[in-house]
Parts: sequence; C-alpha cells; structure tokens
Amino acid sequence: MRNSADGPFERFLRAIGWLAAAVVLLVLASLDVAVNAVQPLVVLLAIAVALVMPRLKAEALGTGALGLGAFLVLVALAAPSVDYGMVPFGFTVAVVGVVLIGLAAWRAEPVRAGFAVPLLLAGLVLLPTRLGNAKAAVVLALVIALGGVIASAAGLYLRMFQTNRHRQMIAAQQAQRTGIASDLHDYVAHHVTGMVVLAQAAQTVAASKPQAVLPALERIEAAGDEAMTAIRRMVTLLREPDAHARLSPPGTIADIAALAGHFTSDSGLRVRLSIEGEAEVVPIDVQSAVHRVVMESLTNVRKHAGDARTIDILVRCHVRPAAVTVEVSNDGRGRGGGHSPDGGYGLKGLHERTVALGGSFTAGPKVPEGWTVQAHIPTRGA
Repeated sequence: MRNSADGPFERFLRAIGWLAAAVVLLVLASLDVAVNAVQPLVVLLAIAVALVMPRLKAEALGTGALGLGAFLVLVALAAPSVDYGMVPFGFTVAVVGVVLIGLAAWRAEPVRAGFAVPLLLAGLVLLPTRLGNAKAAVVLALVIALGGVIASAAGLYLRMFQTNRHRQMIAAQQAQRTGIASDLHDYVAHHVTGMVVLAQAAQTVAASKPQAVLPALERIEAAGDEAMTAIRRMVTLLREPDAHARLSPPGTIADIAALAGHFTSDSGLRVRLSIEGEAEVVPIDVQSAVHRVVMESLTNVRKHAGDARTIDILVRCHVRPAAVTVEVSNDGRGRGGGHSPDGGYGLKGLHERTVALGGSFTAGPKVPEGWTVQAHIPTRGA
C-alpha cells in the first residue's frame, strides 16, 4: 500500500523495485515461452497474480493465497504425468509461487497464512512430479522446496520484526500519554494554585486597597487563560497521540527566569535565581526536567509554605562530571516541599523522572527552618 507520508526518495526506491520486478517477470515469461515449458495463458495468470497479490490487505491476501495453494495441490494430484507444456508449471509459476509464500508468511492474516503457506509449498513441490522427466522433476522439487522454506522464513522474520516494532510504538505512545498526563497535572496545578493565591490576596486587600483588586483579577484571568490553553492542548494530545508536533516546546533552563518572575509578581515573595555554567549545551530532556523541578517546587511553596518570604533557586551546569544540579529552597516554617518523594504526586513524578534520566532527587526540611528540593541529573549520554 502506498504511504502518503513517504518522501520523494522512498517513492523513487519503490518505483525502482516495481520496475525490477517487472523486468524479472518479463524475463521469466520469455524463458517459458522460448522453451515451450508452459502454456502462455498460465504465464499471464502468474504475472497477474504477481501484480495483484502484493496490493491486497491481510485478510484478502490470506484468502487468495489459501485458494491458490489449494488449487495447485488439486491440479498436481489430479493431473497425469505428461510432458512439458501440459502441466501449469514453469519458471514464472515457480518464482511467483515462492515469492507469494514469503509474502503470505509476512503480511497475510495469521490463521489463513498458517494454512496457505504449507498448501502453496506443497502445490509447487508436487507440480514438477507430474512432468515426464523423473530426474528433472526431483531436482526442481528440491530447489522449489528450498526456496519456499527460505521465503517462508524470511516472511516470518519480517512479521516478527513488524510485530515487535508495533509493540514498541504502542509502548512509546503509552509512555507519551503518561508523560502528557503528568504535564497536565503540573502545569494546571501551577496556574490554579497561583489563581487561588491571587484570589485570597484580593479578598484580603479588597476593603483597605480596592485599587489593588483589579490588577489581581487581571492576573487571575491571564493565569486561567494559560491553564485552559494547556488543558486543551494536552487533551488533544491524549486523544491524538500523533499530534505531538503541535505541543509547545518543553520548558528550558532559560525559561526559569520568566517562571520566577511570574511567581514573584503573583505572590510577592522574593525569588533569588542563580544559574551557573553553560545551560545551552545541556540536552533538552534534562533542561525540561530541571524546569519541571523548579515549577513544582514553586507550586508547593504556594500550597504548603504560606509564611515563606524568600525562595532561592540555584542551577549549576557542571562540566566534570557532566551534570546539572538544581536546588530550590525557601525559609518558610511550613512543609514547603509538599510530601516526600514517596508520597506526593508531584514530587513523586519528579523523583521518577529524575531517576529515569540516571539522576537523584531529594526533598525535605532544611536547618534551621524551611524546605529544600534538590535534583542532580547527569548530562553525558542523555
């Protein structure tokens, strides 16, 4: 079947393949006609089978191969021993039959292929025995049997390879869906938490500073729009796994400054950010993980450390050994990091993501007070 996603080079190779197959069929047909090995009608039917069968779907291919195999077996058993030209056998029939065996073993519906391949092989092996020359018949039968076994083995290998590739694709899509669901939790929780904090602040100052309510409402509206955009985009991705190209690029280390700036304007907390080393050379998956650690940590400060006044974010890009360390700490007396890596959903997801990249993740109280989240992720080979 033609794939519209193929590029010009793939289409060129397919055209070359069809041209080569046509040349081979013409050469075989010419040999059959030249030595009068088979009736011309049989040659034409074999060529028609060679042209039609590869274009059939799995069920139709299996049914066609099964019917053709049964027909060849019946002809071989019913035909008397005669000279060349009277038995529907020749170079074209033999080669097309062997190729069809491999094609059925590869692409036909499994149950039909299980019956079609042996029948085709049996029919092709039995047909030469109807020829008058016993020695030539034995040699032809052995050659066809060997070719049929090789073709069926090649077809089964291609079927197994295709099945394993399909399973890997399904597993990759499932992992992508899981990652998108985790992203949905993190992004929406971040925006919604900020909206709650702004709403609470607006209620607190509504009586004494009514002029401060309008800017807070505007920021709530902006955060709500961003959250709804993230929801729509990620739900689309969950419904259409192949639509990942429409997902916005993942957060990077460079985006942490904007993240900290938004957090400062929304919460009024003081955020001190320090990025050391060359972040540009860090692989994108590691940068995304670092960005996620910072975002989840800031969200947890809003949730669990309302008395915090200062947040320190430190990102170090090490050269030897090649790794990135990110640390987010606050001075609140509450549990600014939420739960431990084994408890909270957000930190648990960060722990799993960091470990998957070959790194380590810790979250816990710091001395004398506050909470620290730290992740160390190697970048070599990431």
